Amino acid sequence: MKVATTAARALGKKLPKHAQISVRSFSAAQAQPSLDMELPGIPPLSPASAQPKPETKITTLANGLRVASEETYGQVSTIGMFIDAGSRYENDSNSGVSHLLEHMAFKSTENRSHLRLVRDIEDVGGTVGAASSRECIMYTGECLRDNVETIVDVMADSILRPALKPWDIEDQREVIGYELQAMEQNAQALLTELLHSAAYGESTPLGQPLWCPERNLGKLNADTIRSFMSKTFLAKRMVLSGAGVDHDELVSLAEKYFADLATAPPAGETEPAMLPSPYKGGDRRYVNNFNDSLFMNRIKTFIILWVSGDSPFTHVALCFDAGSWMSDDLLELCTLHLLLGGGGSFSAGGPGKGMYSRLYTNVLNQHHWVDSATAFNSMYADAGLIGIYGTCLPQDAGRLVDVMSAELISIAGSAPGEEETNRAKNQLKSSMLMKLESRQVLFEDIGRQILTYGKRESPAELCARVDKVTPEGIQKIAKKALSSPVTVASFGNNSEIPAYEEIAKKF
Repeated sequence: MKVATTAARALGKKLPKHAQISVRSFSAAQAQPSLDMELPGIPPLSPASAQPKPETKITTLANGLRVASEETYGQVSTIGMFIDAGSRYENDSNSGVSHLLEHMAFKSTENRSHLRLVRDIEDVGGTVGAASSRECIMYTGECLRDNVETIVDVMADSILRPALKPWDIEDQREVIGYELQAMEQNAQALLTELLHSAAYGESTPLGQPLWCPERNLGKLNADTIRSFMSKTFLAKRMVLSGAGVDHDELVSLAEKYFADLATAPPAGETEPAMLPSPYKGGDRRYVNNFNDSLFMNRIKTFIILWVSGDSPFTHVALCFDAGSWMSDDLLELCTLHLLLGGGGSFSAGGPGKGMYSRLYTNVLNQHHWVDSATAFNSMYADAGLIGIYGTCLPQDAGRLVDVMSAELISIAGSAPGEEETNRAKNQLKSSMLMKLESRQVLFEDIGRQILTYGKRESPAELCARVDKVTPEGIQKIAKKALSSPVTVASFGNNSEIPAYEEIAKKF
């Protein structure tokens, strides 16, 4: 202590007056308050074990809006509105309206300019966003839990009273135009569009584009958006979901700000029905001859920007019919997905990376020329796909199709062992539980489950169902999938990819 004081005095003589004060006050740090002392204005902490067990609570308002939430006992809340809308409810004339609507979220409203809306969100340190898919449009917001009302107020304003100013729409058209150009570099998005078109047909609800077609970009306007919203943004088709928020408070805010939600379309209009998209299988691939009339017609019909022919890799995917979210064997399908696993040719490895999955052990570890091989699925309320997506150099594309086909045929031909099955089941359960630790995943899981099933199945219930999955059940769902016609999609140099008929014969 004496040495420190002497050093401080020595320094003090050499420093300016204001610096001397800070040096002399150094000794005051010795008198810090105890960590056990309660500070004024700070809420007391209590262990999570002392709180009621979190559970999903659901309340249906008088207008039909469902409000669902689960407490996390954190200081941050995540709120979202899930709407039963999306590209499957579009038609040829308004195709792309969901994509444009996603971009028009949280712009100018009848009560707020865009500048004021942004300021209101930033004043409480919140964030907002929106996303659209084939079956759902989602508005989201995140903030400190004391500011939940501000987020709900702004969200309601954007959903119920969008101004849809011409200049805002024009700005977002330009943004979407840039996105379509950037899509040339987005291999996964391109392949997903190709697969859906091939699997269901371009004229079906699930086969039409998720992205706004270039041919419709200049046609969509405020009237198109309002017409689509008036038919789909109905209380009974919506779920207000929250994570890390008091349920009674969220219900009260929903009653206050969403009381004006429409319960039926305007007179003379009809609510869009979920029309079926029967699976048929098919082939979509990049064609080098851009003068081919069929190829040009496909572009005009489904407006997909293609990867340039000089791409260093060939991308190819094989998939089959996989039931739907409503299927009794959904968890067998999910376990099959994890059992196939896969990834890229380079991996840091380590526990939990799926290095013992079939596509790693049988494909990536055995064939050095395979750049990537990954299992995937796309599920919907009445349809679904499961398959393998791979990349390699063009000269190896034919061998890649053979290898991917062999893995699918193998799992359908014989049941996996108990150890392999248990590993896949454990990966499925751990992946689900770890992801649900995130508020962003939790609130989305709540919203989507209620929108799809009308209820939420708890993680414990799902894990119990996963435990009942058997090797024979996995083989059965694989065999069932492979009994449907194969869907093939590819782009890049596909000169070595066999004809569709040759691939189909393998199965």
